[in-house]
Amino acid sequence: MKYLKFTLSLLLTASVFYGLNNKLGSIPPIGKFLNPYTGVWQNETDESITGTVSIDGLKDKVTVHYDAQLIPHVFAQNENDLYRAQGYITAKHRLWQMEFQTYAAAGRLSEFIGESALNYDRQQRRRGMGFGADQAIAKISEDPETTAFLEAYAEGVNS
Repeated sequence: MKYLKFTLSLLLTASVFYGLNNKLGSIPPIGKFLNPYTGVWQNETDESITGTVSIDGLKDKVTVHYDAQLIPHVFAQNENDLYRAQGYITAKHRLWQMEFQTYAAAGRLSEFIGESALNYDRQQRRRGMGFGADQAIAKISEDPETTAFLEAYAEGVNS
């Protein structure tokens, strides 16, 4: 009886390992994603909110303070530095989300998800979010101050 329990436990453990490390149908291997050394959890450390970072293009000192809920508060001497630092902080913590939302709004998810997202992409393209974004940029570019702030934010994201 004890050999049966051991054998069942061993088979269950082996099947879990196999399921987490191999593609099952259209589902990618989730074990590599959950790996604490190379997966998503490697980024969950306090070191990402402490220390000094040098961002190209800053004119004055910028301080970022994280409160108890890990919400960043950016303090800068001028608005261009503020937007540049905000772009950097946003990209540091949310780059994947920013990229995913851009693809989703433009109706381009099927480029990396596959055919299963085609209907969603068609619906998003009919809604015209890409066209609306182009029109918004054209209108915003009429104001040089706002354009400078958006460019500073984008440069911070790219840093």
